Amino acid sequence: MRALLATAALLAAPTAWAQDEAVVVEGDAVLTAGATDDNVEADLDARLTVTGTTTLSGFELGASAGIRLDGDQPDRRAAGGRYTSLTSGGLRGFGPETNSDIFLDRAYLFARGGFGSVHVGAHEGAAARLAVTSPNIFRALGVNDWRADPTGMNDVNTVNDFSGNAPKITYMPPPGFLGGLIGNLQLGVSYAPSFDTCGDNRCAPLDGFTLDPSGNVVLQDQRWRDVSEAALYYQNGFSMGGDRLVLGLGASFVRAEEEQSTFATVQNDFLDDYEALALGLNLAYGDLTIGGSVKSTNTGLDSGTVGPSDYLAFDAGLTYTAGDWKMMLGYGKADAERDASLLIGPTNSVNVPFALDRRTQTAQAGVAYVLGRGVTLGAAAQYVDSDKPDMLGGDEDTAAVMIESSIRF
Repeated sequence: MRALLATAALLAAPTAWAQDEAVVVEGDAVLTAGATDDNVEADLDARLTVTGTTTLSGFELGASAGIRLDGDQPDRRAAGGRYTSLTSGGLRGFGPETNSDIFLDRAYLFARGGFGSVHVGAHEGAAARLAVTSPNIFRALGVNDWRADPTGMNDVNTVNDFSGNAPKITYMPPPGFLGGLIGNLQLGVSYAPSFDTCGDNRCAPLDGFTLDPSGNVVLQDQRWRDVSEAALYYQNGFSMGGDRLVLGLGASFVRAEEEQSTFATVQNDFLDDYEALALGLNLAYGDLTIGGSVKSTNTGLDSGTVGPSDYLAFDAGLTYTAGDWKMMLGYGKADAERDASLLIGPTNSVNVPFALDRRTQTAQAGVAYVLGRGVTLGAAAQYVDSDKPDMLGGDEDTAAVMIESSIRF
C-alpha cells in the first residue's frame, strides 16, 4: 500500500508541500538475512536523502540528492521481470562508479506552488511514484517491489519503474481535482529523453542480441529513448459502521521509443517500442488492509524477429495491525513468455527452440514488531516455484526463512 500511505499528506492540500525546516535529512536502513534449502544470504540496503528548500514569492524551490548502499539492487530496472528480462530500462544510479554498491541514485531540482509541482533531474518517474501494489509490513522483503531477494528466484514485478532514476522532468498538477468533490485525485506525467548519462553502456540498456535462422547469436547496438509515462492515484474514504473504508487506486502507462542504430537492419532488428500498463487497488478498513496489483508489458522486443514476448505479473495480499504487532500474507505470480529464452546470454552457435517460457509463483507470510522510533523487527517464511525449461536450469522451487531489521529516520 505504498501510495496509499506515502501520498496521504501530498493529497491533503497544496499547502502540505511546504516544509517547516530549510534542510531535511531522512533515510532508512534495512538488514535482511534468509536461509533457503542450501544457502544463506544477507543484504544491507540503506538510503540517505538530503532536501533543501526555500520560499520565493509564494513558491517553494528546492533541491534533493540521495545516496544508496545496496549490492543486491540490479544495475538497471527490468523491462519485465528481474530474472526474465534481457532488455532493461533506466539506470539505478549515475556517476563514474555506478557498478559500485554505494551510488548516487537521485539528484534533482523542484518547484511547488499553486500550479502543482515540477521535478527536473535524476529521480523516479510518475508511474513508480504513484504506484499501488499489495500491502506489505516489510521494507525490503515481499512478493513484489522487494529490495532483498534471499531466494534469488522472485521474478514478480508489477511496479512500472522502467525509467528508473534516469534524468527526466515530472509534472504533477495540484491534488484534489474538482476541489476533492469526487475524492482525492493526483495525476502525474514524466518524460526522460535518454537513459545514457555517462557515455558508457552501463548507463543505458544492454545492447540487444537475437538469433539468426541457424541459431547463431547476432549482436546489435540498439536502445530506447524518449520515455514518457502517465499515472494517477485516487483515494477516497467511506463511512461504514464505526470506521471508514479507505480506497486507494493507482494506474500508470509507460512507453519508450526504440532507437535503432545505423548498423541494424530490418532483418536483424531486435528491439521495438516498449509499452507497459500497471494497475493497483488497496482497501483499508480499521486495522485490516487488502489489495493487489497487475502489470502487463511487451518487454520491448520486436515480435516480427523473435516472436511474441510478453510479461504478465500480479500480486495480492493482506496485512493486519494489532498494536505494535503487524501480520501479513502475500501471493505473487509472473508469466514471462519468450523473453526468458534469451537468458542464455550472447553465446555463439547456440540452437534455441522457439518456445521457452518461465512461470514464477511465490507466497509469503510474516510478522513484525514495532520497537519504536522507526525501528521494526520482523520474520517471514517464503516459498518460490519457478517453472522453466531444462535449458534454463529446469524447474526449481525453494523455501526460505527470513528476518528483517529496519530503522527509518
